[in-house]
Amino acid sequence: MSKISNQVSAIHWLISRVAVIYAILFVFCLLCVDFKTVDMRIKLKHLNGAIPDFSNMINSAKYQNQGQAMDWSPYKNYFELILRYMPDDFIAKQLLGFVDYHTGQEQEAIELLKSSAVVNGQELFWPNYNLGVLYYKKNMWPQAAEYLLKTVASNPQVMVFLMQNSFIYKQIFANPYFRYSLNDEIKDAQSRAYILLLSSLYHMGQYDKVAVISDLGIANQNLSYKDAFYYYAGLAFFDTGQISKAFLLFQKSLTVEKNNPDVYYYMASIYQKEGQLEQARDFLRVSYALHQKNDPRFPYEAKINPRFF
Repeated sequence: MSKISNQVSAIHWLISRVAVIYAILFVFCLLCVDFKTVDMRIKLKHLNGAIPDFSNMINSAKYQNQGQAMDWSPYKNYFELILRYMPDDFIAKQLLGFVDYHTGQEQEAIELLKSSAVVNGQELFWPNYNLGVLYYKKNMWPQAAEYLLKTVASNPQVMVFLMQNSFIYKQIFANPYFRYSLNDEIKDAQSRAYILLLSSLYHMGQYDKVAVISDLGIANQNLSYKDAFYYYAGLAFFDTGQISKAFLLFQKSLTVEKNNPDVYYYMASIYQKEGQLEQARDFLRVSYALHQKNDPRFPYEAKINPRFF
């Protein structure tokens, strides 16, 4: 009996020691597990499963005047998921701001764009551009001018670099519908930012600044729509009574682009002021005929919308 008791005691002792060893091994394994890596893998799995088809978003940004309704929810959900995992991702904030604007959440869009407009002390092109456009559409000229000035003063190549190195934009660029030159699109938006800035300053009656910004735009070889810069400079001189300067600038505008009806209208006004009524009537007829054509390019500022490339 004593022998059996001793065997039972030995078994209990062995079991207790094995249990301790297993407990130690379990703790050791826990210490060796990289929970951050596991967590990141889980997040990446969620994000990969939520990647939307960017085709509609790309087409909407490029052809946004066609009035086609679209479902923004896949993009909103995706960018919100990214920000849930990476709250400081300024690219996701910028893109979510773009989406929020299109879903009627204007104030949320403005806050997101403001929070992504400066990174490491650098003013970024797209957030400031879209803020300028949003405020312009609300006829809030001082706020529009503030952000548009930051836009034209920013280095667009910084934005290009950040886009090319963003995992979100890499997904967008990989889409077969993205067939655009990123540098060309940035240059086009930069030119349009100048136009909105000039229009904002003109609405505010800051004609001296209109003249200065127009000169800067004309001198910048990378910009398009030079006729618009000559046109706004002409408006500034026209409204300050410097008629001869205004007339020369309007003429210069027409040498670049001959189909802007508003240029003909102001030249007709100048001819009328000078008593040259026949020329005034001719230019008014041209202005009216061009207005009737409804060229979608004019007026330039009416066709500018938020964009992300």
